[in-house]
Amino acid sequence: MARGDSGNKVARAARAGAGGGTGERRALGFPLALALVVILGVALVAFARSGREATAAPRLGDHWHSAYDIYVCDTYRGKIVNEADPNGIHTHGDGIIHIHPFSSLASGKSATIGEFFGAFGGMIDDTSIRLDTGETITEGADCGGEPTVIKVARFDAQDRDRAPQVITQGLADIRFLKNLEAFTIAFVPEGAEPPAPRSERFTFLETVDPRAITSGTPDAPTPTAG
Repeated sequence: MARGDSGNKVARAARAGAGGGTGERRALGFPLALALVVILGVALVAFARSGREATAAPRLGDHWHSAYDIYVCDTYRGKIVNEADPNGIHTHGDGIIHIHPFSSLASGKSATIGEFFGAFGGMIDDTSIRLDTGETITEGADCGGEPTVIKVARFDAQDRDRAPQVITQGLADIRFLKNLEAFTIAFVPEGAEPPAPRSERFTFLETVDPRAITSGTPDAPTPTAG
């Protein structure tokens, strides 16, 4: 009988062990399923975001215009006259940036001030710009006893009373967000606000043939001042 009792104990132990394995598998299954759901969710969000960026305005075929000016200490500078345009953002020496991408390198999130400067062989970063003449303007020059810093002010040409958005970092990555904006690239003291582009730039912007605007895309919200 002792041997029989021993055999029963072994069988019960085996069954208990088998049941424990099932419990462990169930316990592990839930966090694995949860992790899979999280991974799939992140992937879907990333896919949706990339899709929006791929179709973000300005799109291929759009034709927007923005006025611009360059201001150093207390003086407006001349226009960029180089019309080089490898991807679809250029000027005709008219004080207007023409934004009509024919390459993904100049559309959506790639439609930037940096792309405009690069098109004519210039450059803009967070401390300096290089013009089409080869001249480089760098912050730090004396202006009324104070050193200058570079700022870019974004204005809404359709609401010129609205306070501009003033940007001091990531200048090359500043995007064109809609048709009829205006920008002043300024070298001014830390506490000074960049002025709006010269009035004639706005006047010329208003004469641009509206038939050139082929997007039909609703205007992006105007950024708040900051």
